[in-house]
Amino acid sequence: MTEEMTFEQLYAELEETVRRLEAGNCSLAESVALFERSAQLAERCNALLDQAELRVRQVSEGPAGLADRPFAG
Repeated sequence: MTEEMTFEQLYAELEETVRRLEAGNCSLAESVALFERSAQLAERCNALLDQAELRVRQVSEGPAGLADRPFAG
C-alpha cells in the first residue's frame, strides 16, 4: 500500500507515527512496530523526493535547457 500513496499521504502518516512514538503511551512491541513503519515511510518519502529532484533536473537541463533561457516576465 505504501507504493500507491502520495508523498503528502506518506508524510502525514509519518508525522502521526512519530507523534505516537513521542507520546510514549505504547507497549514495547507496538513501539518497535511503529518504529519499523516510520523507517519504511521515511524511506519511501526520500525515494519520492529523489525522483522529483531528478525530474526537475531533467526538465531544467533538457534539450533546450531551461537554465539557458532568459526569463520572460
